[in-house]
Amino acid sequence: MAQAKLDREEHPLYIRNYRVATAAIEAFADLVERCLRLLIPGALIYSRPRMGKTHAIDYLCLHLARIRPTVLTVRMSCDFHTISYEGPFFSALLIATGASGRVSKLSNTDKRLDLIGRLLAQVRAKKGHIVVLFCDEAQKLSLNSYEWLRDVHDQLGHHGIRLITFLVGQPQLLAQKAEYQMEHKEQIVARFMIEQLQFHGIRDAAEAATCMTGYDKTRYPEGSGPSFTGFFLPESFAAGSRLEHCGADLWNAFVRAHAKAQLGGSPEIQMDYFTRAIESVLLEGANFDDSSLKLDESYWARAVDESGYVSAQQSVVPPKY
Repeated sequence: MAQAKLDREEHPLYIRNYRVATAAIEAFADLVERCLRLLIPGALIYSRPRMGKTHAIDYLCLHLARIRPTVLTVRMSCDFHTISYEGPFFSALLIATGASGRVSKLSNTDKRLDLIGRLLAQVRAKKGHIVVLFCDEAQKLSLNSYEWLRDVHDQLGHHGIRLITFLVGQPQLLAQKAEYQMEHKEQIVARFMIEQLQFHGIRDAAEAATCMTGYDKTRYPEGSGPSFTGFFLPESFAAGSRLEHCGADLWNAFVRAHAKAQLGGSPEIQMDYFTRAIESVLLEGANFDDSSLKLDESYWARAVDESGYVSAQQSVVPPKY
């Protein structure tokens, strides 16, 4: 029994350290593949917060490692600075390539040289010629940051290496693109903002089912263990039950909760709340799992409540004194 408990607590779902695809992630993956195939140097991907963009970057880094092993993938989390400094920018890029935190002690010139050297060495070790850079929270990048990134793009180009950049962030990215176009800063737009894609959360039952299929197919341990659904609902899974078939029930549970709480707009479920609802059911599975289990909307209604979706969306009304 102790070993079983240990296995459960080590499961990726239990510690929320896993990645499953959604319709939006698949659209993002298609964009990445098109940019790689046509060598389009840059694209921006935008959405409201908590729609799952960082999760998507995680997924795509793993995806590229599997299907395009010669492509070097680098991801940088962009920080906000009230004043644009070259040193912190190149330190962040260096750390994204695996350098230690001590790079902050280098001069700006040495940081630039070290960065180019690292990128060249790493992509050549893969016997490739493409570097993919994911910039998370890219709306925080300044004009100077883009100019410095352009220098990196050009320097790699001199060595026959293509840098393809994906700017991932909030809708402010669109406003920045429009501003640069109006100011005739085509050197920025033509390198980093050619393509654009609106990322989104779960918007209908079909997209819910697409995401839930991932739990039915993703295995732990990878390649040998049971699927996530099979791990937490073994009897139900063995009898043929699949979360994929629950897409409409979970979606309807979110829609009803949205309407009951009188939330504005059409439902678009952020990944954080959607996956928490699924995790709620799976983690409680031992209490109701059997071969005759039917996961109807009553299970999912409780899961939606536990996900925190409604409370996070509701406006806070200040107390009256």
